[in-house]
Amino acid sequence: MNGPGAAIVAVGDELLDGELADRNSVWLAEHLTALGRRVEQVRLVADDEELIARVLGELCREHPLVITTGGLGPTLDDVTRHAASRASARELVVDPAVLTALEAAHRERGLPMPASNERQALFPRGAQVLPNPVGTAPGFAVGVGSAWLFALPGPPLEMRAVFEGAVAPRLASLPGGGAQRHRRRLHLFGVSESEFADRAGEWMRRDARPRMGVLAHAGILTVKVEAPAGDDGERLVEARLSDLRSRFGSRVFGADGADLATVVGEALIAAARPVAVAESCTGGLVARKLVAVPGISAVFREGFVTYADEAKTARLGVAPDLLREHGAVSAPVAEAMARGAAERAGARLAVATTGIAGPGGGSPAKPVGLVWFAVARDGAVRAQRRTFPPRGRRVVQEWAALTALDLLRSALEQGRDA
Repeated sequence: MNGPGAAIVAVGDELLDGELADRNSVWLAEHLTALGRRVEQVRLVADDEELIARVLGELCREHPLVITTGGLGPTLDDVTRHAASRASARELVVDPAVLTALEAAHRERGLPMPASNERQALFPRGAQVLPNPVGTAPGFAVGVGSAWLFALPGPPLEMRAVFEGAVAPRLASLPGGGAQRHRRRLHLFGVSESEFADRAGEWMRRDARPRMGVLAHAGILTVKVEAPAGDDGERLVEARLSDLRSRFGSRVFGADGADLATVVGEALIAAARPVAVAESCTGGLVARKLVAVPGISAVFREGFVTYADEAKTARLGVAPDLLREHGAVSAPVAEAMARGAAERAGARLAVATTGIAGPGGGSPAKPVGLVWFAVARDGAVRAQRRTFPPRGRRVVQEWAALTALDLLRSALEQGRDA
């Protein structure tokens, strides 16, 4: 008997081999939840027709809605359509309109259509074709018992286009859906899950209204707050967001789709505050995150990647005596880097990073994960020390880059208060 939820099946050997991450299922789960569909299972399945057919048949007996991604290409290992044919007991037939469209698409590019592309015009008999506006692999919807199976292409851009254009509009008329939910997210920096639990844990009971959950990544804590859509649900969610902002204050840097680099970049632009960065252990990562923000050229002056001690001296004016006495990973050197970047770039604000990303190079006094930061604002310089979990070089660098951005954010806020 069908349950009330949905299931997702991600098809592809590359997902199981670890060559690619399954980002499609995460995206689908979020959007299905927003549409009132509770996702109860996510499966990763190899490019094996018999296995896919068996999994689809099983899930369609348990759920009214099953969505697959991948396996709709033109090669012989793209077997999702054949597996769907087995699971639905419907033979594959050519859709003449799709075949004509495929031939026309190749003619427009001045290329003959390979015979292998004809596979993409095959669908279980009676299936509804789901147009793909950005690729050559259409999706399809077919009944399997009392369930509906939606097969979507694997490339994320194509999958999203087919879902938004053809699947989401159909879901309202299908059985098994629930009420849509009002969902908001709040992003905090520098708050651990345990600290959050101590300060706001009473709001995270399973039976609480509104519901709340948290996700931690590289110093960023994302708090999800949701309730059934409608005036009361929206009121509950917005009231809880207000509570969170009041409780955590400046640790909240944005809401919903905001990311830290964009928040900082837009704040710099709004304040017309010229900025520079000086990086050692982060190797340009802070600058890269900032320059991804549209319009940042109005304020971003220069980025210095001074990895070697000699470069710190030549490019930023760090005194050799400071390096000899304190070492590159130290408060005095971080301060000198930030001051030098601000002076040489003609910036009113600068941030510097110098640390030990690992996996080697640490010592008891200066362990792997230790990073010194400094912020120069209108001539005043202040250093801060942070020690991040030694979970790998890239992890330390990501933590450090985000911390540098948050320090810029704090400096901007302090400047507004001054």
